[in-house]
Amino acid sequence: MTMSSLKHFSNVFAVMSNEFRILRRNRSAILISLVVIPFFFTASLGAGRGGEGETYSVTAELPIAFIDKDLSEASGRLYETLVRSEDFNMLIQGYREEDALAILGKGGIYAAIVVPEGFEQRLSNNETGIIVLHVDDGSPGVDDAVISNVEASLENFNPNPRMKQTDNVEFVGVEIVIKGASFSGFAVGLTITLTMVVVFATFYEIAGGMSRERETGTYAHLLVSPVSLGSIMIGKTLYDVCLNIMRTFIVLGLAVYVYGASIHANLLSLVLSVLFIAILTMGFGFLVSSFGVGVRAVVIIEFFLILFLFAFSGFFIDKELLRGISQTIATVLPWSYGIDVLKRTILIGQPLMSLTYQLQIITISIILFYGVAYLLLRLSRERLVK
Repeated sequence: MTMSSLKHFSNVFAVMSNEFRILRRNRSAILISLVVIPFFFTASLGAGRGGEGETYSVTAELPIAFIDKDLSEASGRLYETLVRSEDFNMLIQGYREEDALAILGKGGIYAAIVVPEGFEQRLSNNETGIIVLHVDDGSPGVDDAVISNVEASLENFNPNPRMKQTDNVEFVGVEIVIKGASFSGFAVGLTITLTMVVVFATFYEIAGGMSRERETGTYAHLLVSPVSLGSIMIGKTLYDVCLNIMRTFIVLGLAVYVYGASIHANLLSLVLSVLFIAILTMGFGFLVSSFGVGVRAVVIIEFFLILFLFAFSGFFIDKELLRGISQTIATVLPWSYGIDVLKRTILIGQPLMSLTYQLQIITISIILFYGVAYLLLRLSRERLVK
């Protein structure tokens, strides 16, 4: 390792150590960062045993597989009933059941409606017909909407109009067998809690901390010191990574031992998922601070950031169910992909490395935030030195 590399790592460690030194001297910061924020959001959102909300959005544009194993007049009329309801305009036929399940939840389809063999025969024998509904476990808002609309459509289903004219045959209805994991209420709310705690604390620690340093003159002294700008940013990042790991374990401890949350992800995947959101927020914090805003402006920006996350990131209404400009905002909002990663790792234990699309979007956003922030901060440093 060269001398320049050793000096770089020494500067990074010095910045990181200085951040912890400042934190240690500020008891109120310790209280807010590691006690108030984790306990407040966990208790307030966990008290309701979930917080995932109710979803009544239309499912008309969601790709849903329709798998007809019965190939009968009754199953054909079931398909027509679903299409006529206008809640299922993208029913896709031609899938085999095993193929549909293989891509379920990976962006291809969001549910699969299976009509098993003997569907018409059961109805003809005055028995309850059965259809199987496979739902995307990683998107609780999606499965609620699909199930609700399928049930509503079945109210208008008649397998054969001639049955009304037959005295000894009565249509007794269709039962939906739902296949998918059942989540405890707080298991869903935990994704909200973790994201809120991480974003709320991390953004203020980076953007607010640099704004306070700028107002007190500490930041100017740091910029004119021999420490490189890259070392400053990396040091602050590592400092906040450590705090977020501590916050994550505090929230998980409360969620599991107080609210009984059931977590299906391995601990490493869960912590890494949280850190992706944390580092993304740090990059945004650096970007905001590069414009030289004050502490009051940081608070206002954080308020609007939280509002945007609640409205468009998939907290309560899954982003696939949004429409128009709302869906556009959800698509370009990088935190929505981080929340999707948390949902899939926590709720169904999907391996983190299998979520390549979401991780790519988050990584690109992190690089973009850090890159632009570095360029702007370097320009301000050059102006200060001159």
